[in-house]
Amino acid sequence: MADLAFIEPRRALRAGAASACAALLGSALALLAGQAAGQPASTRGYADLSLEELTDVVVTSVSRRPESLAGAAASVQVVTGDDLRRAGVTTLPEALRLVPTLQVAALNASQYSITARGFGSSIANKLLVMIDGRTIYSPLFSGVFWEAQDVLIEDIEQIEVVSGPGGAAWGTNAVNGVINIITKPADDTQGAVGKVIAGNSERTVAARYGFVLGESSSARVYAKRFERDAFDLAGGGDAHDGWGRTQVGFRTDTRFGDDVVTLQGDAYRGHSDERPEFGAIRLSGYNVLGRWTRRLGEKADVEVQAYLDRSNRVDRFVLQERANLFDVEAKGRLQTGAHRWLFGAGYRRGRDHSEPGVYFAFVPAGRTEQWLSVFAQDQIRLAPAVELNSARASSAIPTADGRCCRVPSSPGT
Repeated sequence: MADLAFIEPRRALRAGAASACAALLGSALALLAGQAAGQPASTRGYADLSLEELTDVVVTSVSRRPESLAGAAASVQVVTGDDLRRAGVTTLPEALRLVPTLQVAALNASQYSITARGFGSSIANKLLVMIDGRTIYSPLFSGVFWEAQDVLIEDIEQIEVVSGPGGAAWGTNAVNGVINIITKPADDTQGAVGKVIAGNSERTVAARYGFVLGESSSARVYAKRFERDAFDLAGGGDAHDGWGRTQVGFRTDTRFGDDVVTLQGDAYRGHSDERPEFGAIRLSGYNVLGRWTRRLGEKADVEVQAYLDRSNRVDRFVLQERANLFDVEAKGRLQTGAHRWLFGAGYRRGRDHSEPGVYFAFVPAGRTEQWLSVFAQDQIRLAPAVELNSARASSAIPTADGRCCRVPSSPGT
């Protein structure tokens, strides 16, 4: 951490007039495409809404069910897609700077420390981070490699950040809070959007196209390229930490009566500048997620979600790692009288293999782990304006010989 005091961003202007023209071109393309798609350019944020209007804002990260922001039994910060557009952010970590309860620090040109409640570190692991219900922490240390995570900013519907412990609803990773990044359905991203941004240290080129597959199905595809120059050292030269990343992805949403089926995926590849003796940091990976939801009437529904996430990281100074994650979860919601029930179970399997670097190594080099979990929650309406929430989560880790080592439950009220 002490070395950070000697690093400062590169100040020299490289793009000049060309950068300004490129930025104007990108803004014009995005504006024209948004108008063509019939999307309103709202400029009102949540701070501008009245108390009555706030009751219409829906969040899902507090109790794992849709509820109004005003009625959520937790401290919740919401950043909308319009907030991100007005702020001009280009990456996911920069978008999280808009959340006042998070501490976001750039460690170099690609790596970030994103924490809450003062636990800042490059290997912070006390936050549960999700993108469309897919947890993105690495099994290596239960934290997030932020340089490996990104979405098209224009596709984000809202970012919900819950401050404080959330283990009763989400499990052991949600010690200091939950970050839930929710993207728009394919229905809301029809038409074409293009973006070109160029500056003195960053360049971004992105495009998205949304289209209709049939009467009840919509889809979108996108591609994004991001580059950032290396930071300069105060004593001369640079830190050899320049970063480039390419990502492509898709999403489809299909409705069959009371059923909704979502299928989405991303693939990415990134690399740093070549470092003396240790070469470049290289990473690649992909993920595929499927979700099925069925309404069973006005007061009940079921949902099944599964995803596969593969990642590969090469860093000869720290380590080389390959990780595979498979996760499946089923949950149901039911309302009976004054009770609103949420219950479900999940299974996760993770396998990773690492090769030693100069800095450290893992022994044994490879490991396969499994997690079983069950959860239940009851929200009881005691009076028109009073509700009681009670939740309990429990998990177990099967060992190599098939026995289970039970992890203590996480009750909460």
